[in-house]
Amino acid sequence: MIEDLLKVKEAIESGNIDKALHLSEKIKDQYWRSYALKWISQELVKRDPKKAREIASSIPIASLRSETLLYLSYELSKMEKFKDAIESAKLIPDSYTKKKALKSISSAIADALKSKNILEVKLSDLGLDEADVELLKPLPEGIKYEDGKFLVDAEIIKASGEFHNEVVEVGGDGGGLESPELEELTQENLTPETLPEPFRSSLLEHIGLEYLEKGEVDKAVEILERIKVGGPLPRLLFFLGKNHDVTKVVRPIDKVLLAYRLLLLLPEEDSFPMLELIFEDLKYRNPGKFIRLLKFFSFELLEEGKRLNNPKLIEKSRKLFKEAQRQSSSFSMNLLA
Repeated sequence: MIEDLLKVKEAIESGNIDKALHLSEKIKDQYWRSYALKWISQELVKRDPKKAREIASSIPIASLRSETLLYLSYELSKMEKFKDAIESAKLIPDSYTKKKALKSISSAIADALKSKNILEVKLSDLGLDEADVELLKPLPEGIKYEDGKFLVDAEIIKASGEFHNEVVEVGGDGGGLESPELEELTQENLTPETLPEPFRSSLLEHIGLEYLEKGEVDKAVEILERIKVGGPLPRLLFFLGKNHDVTKVVRPIDKVLLAYRLLLLLPEEDSFPMLELIFEDLKYRNPGKFIRLLKFFSFELLEEGKRLNNPKLIEKSRKLFKEAQRQSSSFSMNLLA
């Protein structure tokens, strides 16, 4: 299976997109076929956005389809091909990622106008229509739409050299609260003890990371003992030999970074069990997603092994993929039992 994926990669790198598509159709595993189609779509985005979009929309795994279409919308926005960017975003299956893509497009339009000191521009000049504007709302601050035109506040143009205005995502249920600047939070009149969770732990972890940057590792360890779990702080302390419990790393992105680093550094007899420990909750809550995660790590190890010409990493990738297949078979049998 991995060999088939590598053939697709080689065809893309040689510029033979038709061959890459033909090879991808022969890959039976939906996950790996999705990866192959993702690569092809990303390769085509600059030269043929429509074809790239068609391929992306045919990706069988919904999460990878969303990820690829989001990538297309980002890249096309950078190229100021805003209509193509919107058309790509419209095909994203999950509403959260679709909103994320559309926000980035509206922000890219605003940045393009401000960087060129343009106070107004017709929709037609951007290749857009009123239906597109509705998708892009709410527009970024300082940009409004009137009578078929985007209008830019002159004061925003004036200040664009000093301040960069862009759309920022805020995770979680923040309600109507505004997030204060971190510099404000660390003033003497505001301490971690005066903050409710999760702001208290977030501030403490930031302070702990600052200690690490200064080389004050013991103080960073004291912070971890106060917050118990976290993201980058327990992950970095693990590699410094100051945190021996991988379960203290709870933020998803830090779990992935930790697990991948362990796979790179440790032999499979050590790294594989630690990988399962890090994602123990996911394995029992959503076995299918855990299996896809194993395949993802397998692929990343393969890529790194080929890049470094490291046969041990390539062999580790093969073993991890076999483990993913074993768990997949076991999961399927349990469903039928």
